[in-house]
Amino acid sequence: MLTRILALLVFYPFLTNCQTPAPSNIQIIPQPQSIKPQTGSFALSADTRVYYPDGQNDWQLVAQSWITLVQSGTGFNLVSQGIKEKFTKPRTNSIYLLPDETLQQDEGYILDIKPAAIIVRAKTAAGAFYAIQTLRQLFPAEINKRPLPAKTKSKGAVRPEGLKWSAPGCLIQDAPRFPYRGLHLDVGRHFFPVDFIKKYIDILAVHKLNTFHWHLTEDQGWRIEIKKYPKLQTIAACRKETLVGHYSDRPIKYDGKKYCGFYTQEEVKDVVEYARQRFVTIIPEIEMPGHALAALSAYPELGCGKGPYEAATKWGVFDDVFCPTETTFQFLDDVLEEVCALFPGTYFHIGGDECPKRSWEQSEFCQQLMKKEGLKDEHELQSYFIRRAEAMLSKRGKKLIGWDEILEGGLAPSATVMSWRGIEGGIAAAKAGHDAIMTPTGFCYLDYYQSDPVSEPVAIGGLLPLEKVYSYEPVPTELTAEEAKHILGTQANLWTEYIPDGAKVEYMVYPRACAIAEVAWSAKERKNWKDFTKRLKTHFTRMDALGVNYAKSYFDVTASFSKGKVTLTTLDPGMRIKYTTNGKDPSPKAKMYAAPVSISENTTIKAAVFQEDKQMGNVRTVEYLVHKASGKSYKMTKTPDKYTGGDQFGLTNGVTGAIKTWGNWVGLVNTDIDPLIDFGTATAFDRVTTHFMYNTPSQVYAPRSIEVLGSNDGKTFTSLAKQDIDADKLIGFAIETVKLDTKKAKYRYLKFVAKAFGVVPKGANGEGNGAWLFVDEVIVE
Repeated sequence: MLTRILALLVFYPFLTNCQTPAPSNIQIIPQPQSIKPQTGSFALSADTRVYYPDGQNDWQLVAQSWITLVQSGTGFNLVSQGIKEKFTKPRTNSIYLLPDETLQQDEGYILDIKPAAIIVRAKTAAGAFYAIQTLRQLFPAEINKRPLPAKTKSKGAVRPEGLKWSAPGCLIQDAPRFPYRGLHLDVGRHFFPVDFIKKYIDILAVHKLNTFHWHLTEDQGWRIEIKKYPKLQTIAACRKETLVGHYSDRPIKYDGKKYCGFYTQEEVKDVVEYARQRFVTIIPEIEMPGHALAALSAYPELGCGKGPYEAATKWGVFDDVFCPTETTFQFLDDVLEEVCALFPGTYFHIGGDECPKRSWEQSEFCQQLMKKEGLKDEHELQSYFIRRAEAMLSKRGKKLIGWDEILEGGLAPSATVMSWRGIEGGIAAAKAGHDAIMTPTGFCYLDYYQSDPVSEPVAIGGLLPLEKVYSYEPVPTELTAEEAKHILGTQANLWTEYIPDGAKVEYMVYPRACAIAEVAWSAKERKNWKDFTKRLKTHFTRMDALGVNYAKSYFDVTASFSKGKVTLTTLDPGMRIKYTTNGKDPSPKAKMYAAPVSISENTTIKAAVFQEDKQMGNVRTVEYLVHKASGKSYKMTKTPDKYTGGDQFGLTNGVTGAIKTWGNWVGLVNTDIDPLIDFGTATAFDRVTTHFMYNTPSQVYAPRSIEVLGSNDGKTFTSLAKQDIDADKLIGFAIETVKLDTKKAKYRYLKFVAKAFGVVPKGANGEGNGAWLFVDEVIVE
């Protein structure tokens, strides 16, 4: 049962000094609440004993988890023992796990390390487990060597010679900020074997995350065995082929290979138990009413159309969804009966997102049902569907979670909202007295690019660097203190359209999930970006030991352009940057970056971080266009906060938008993009060029028009050129170029206005929402 948390200072008065930095030899992620150095260190040896409260299985489990970790990392075969007598004085060379009812939080702990013994105090075994996750970070990184799967043959552990297995003396007092700390994995688009799912759980548990959101069904595949409906295994678990490349690539290509996979119920039970032993709760997700094509392919009578249906072979949102008939509800009731029995946790996720209403609008049955139930539109019909699902879960003792679309048409009585399209869903839920889990795309979607897309493997789009993930604050300022109690926590999500295997899963998730872990666990006032990056460098060695294929974007160079100069930066100011301006990749002998680089013509800059002669990250490549507005500042009626173009002045930063990502595009929702550019003095120009993007499945629409105006006082403007655009006919995905002849204009101020499309049309994905508008560099020549 999740328990809401009030201020930590109420529970732990010692936290009033929590701003004190940790000693340099203590580098822990997520950051604990309080760290106090103590003299000496504890030396682990083959003779170290581990004690736990006798007869308490969960505590014995924690003791065994430490013994397994130590055996794998050091080769020591420690012995554990249950203690019945009241604890008075520790034995030398021992580790004690002790219940302490005086601690207020179930997952809190006190870790006391002295030369003679280590004492862990916690209210629950879960708290003791998290103390162990901290303890493992205080020993040499090699202790984190992950055991091989049971079926894997090992040639024997290779352990470094001469390592001292010691942990520095310290007193750590700690507890989580939020009770819900989640990590999600979509296994519908791509399927991952049980051994990898277990590794995924292992690594999230190391970071004190306590919830695994297992997204089990999709348009592209049904991934869990349902005994009453065998076609879900034989038909719905397969698709005939898979899209190759990016969704936006033209022409569209497929691999021509059948793709199948599902988990048997015995495998699910095994994974659930594996997670329980690591104090991780698994929340299953069975999507409804949308994202149902795979299920319809097996049982077409569940759709509103005549069929036949087939599992999707490309990505996106599809019109065919579950039809709200009694046949469908009986099917879902049967499915939930089997799935609920496999997952002992309180919560069950039913999706509820991205459900187009077209098939319902065209269905005579749905229209009659709406009249019968007094539903005014299809949004209320979806709410009716969700309430039916909630009743099915309620009778089985489960609570419903859904994506924030479940707010549309009215929220089911006891539903918890997972806010993904921003923070608005979470705010609305909390103000209505419902619990919410915050997972907005702009901070928590790990399928977005994490660095320069030119040097990154293909991803869905977007740009979410590590620093932005770390900057996230889950409690919206719009909430009162009482309303904020409904924010249970936060979660990072990984959708796997472009992630075919476990190695790429890890690459996309880490180290960004390290940042999410600190957002979810550490007190707000304990967060410090500079300190986090320092600790992360140490943490990389632990992830190496764990065998995690984490991204090296920490070492990547970022570039910005202003006033004719390019500035190169890294997360760690102490790293050495080498760069070139001749189009060649930098080498250890390339020029060392020391100050902003002046450019006066179109230039390609390539830069990378080097440690001695070793390149540490990717090569950053940026092609800069030098024109009359490049590097100039401007003002807009509304300043973008999500899609900024990568710089404060992204429309004049010399970089055009890339197809792979929206990172170099400036984007606003249902709002004109209207920069007022100040040249500083009257400047002659003959032409203005720009590009706009439309991607209607993603609710990005073309502008209605683009106009250029001139002014010498910044107040009175003359229209110089305008192009109207038939935006209603631009459907699908494309990037268009607009060139406007300004007829030898000469002005100090140039105003550029791209008129927003307006509202997404009826029948399209996101109908009724404000459409996005995306524009890139305003090139003035």
